[in-house]
Amino acid sequence: MTRTRTLSLYREILRTASRWPSVKRAAVIEEIRTEFRANRSTTEPAKVKDLVDQAATGLSYLQSQTGLGQVRGSEINYQFDAGPR
Repeated sequence: MTRTRTLSLYREILRTASRWPSVKRAAVIEEIRTEFRANRSTTEPAKVKDLVDQAATGLSYLQSQTGLGQVRGSEINYQFDAGPR
């Protein structure tokens, strides 16, 4: 994963965490920042991949807790049942 994509993931996690309905929101945001900063200098590809996968999993969890899933307007499918005529 490129540095740009990793930073994008980091920002998305912080944006989502800022909407997380918890009294511990500030502590969670600080923990996210601390984790990313602690691993900033990691260069081993396997370790970087593992860390990014963990971050993506954490983002999915936060999104499920905040109701901010990945559904975008172009991905919504509507089905209408015309019923009996």
